[in-house]
Amino acid sequence: MGLWQTNLIAIGLSLDVFAYCLYKGAMVSQVKKAEITKMVAIFTAFQTGMLIVGNAITWIPVIRDSYESATRIWKFMASLLFFGLGILMIVKSFTHRNRKIEEHKQDDYNYRVITFWAFVTSLDALIAGVGFGFLGLGLIVMALIVAIITAACAIVGFIAGYRLGCGPMNRFVTVGGCLVLIGGIDLFANYVTAIR
Repeated sequence: MGLWQTNLIAIGLSLDVFAYCLYKGAMVSQVKKAEITKMVAIFTAFQTGMLIVGNAITWIPVIRDSYESATRIWKFMASLLFFGLGILMIVKSFTHRNRKIEEHKQDDYNYRVITFWAFVTSLDALIAGVGFGFLGLGLIVMALIVAIITAACAIVGFIAGYRLGCGPMNRFVTVGGCLVLIGGIDLFANYVTAIR
C-alpha cells in the first residue's frame, strides 16, 4: 500500500471528525483556543487509539501465525474492510441527510458529549486499524499519519463551522466515505493484479 493510499484513507476517516467539529464550530459565539485544543486532543487521541487497537487485533497469535501462510487472504480481507467501510460511511451520511440541523448558540463545551462523539467517530478507525494490520503496515507511521490528519481536520472543521455554519456537514462524511471506498477499490485492484 502506497503513501498516497494511506493518506487518502486517513483523510476519509478524519472527515467524520471534520463534520462533527464543523457542527460544533457553528454553535459557538466565539473561538476559545484552549477549548478547541482540548477538543482536538480528544478526537485525535480516540482516532489514533482506535487505530492502534484495531491493529493490535491482528497481533492475536492465531491471526499473526497464519499471516505468512495466508498473506493473500489477509490482503483480500483488508481491501474488503476498506471497501465496506467506505460504503458504510456513505450510507450513514445519506441516512442523516434529511435531518434538519437547527443552529443555535451553545457556548459550553460539554466534554462528556464531545468524548461520546469522539468514540463514535473513531469506530471507523478501529476497522481501518484491522485493515492496516492485515496489510502489515508500520503501526507508528500509520498512527502518526492518522493523528496529524485528524488534528488538522478537527481544527479546519471547527473554524469552517464557525465561519460558514454546518450546512455542508453530511457532504463531508459522503466525501470521506468515497475516499475510503476508492482506497479499498485500489487495494483490491492491486490484489487482483498481484494474483496474476
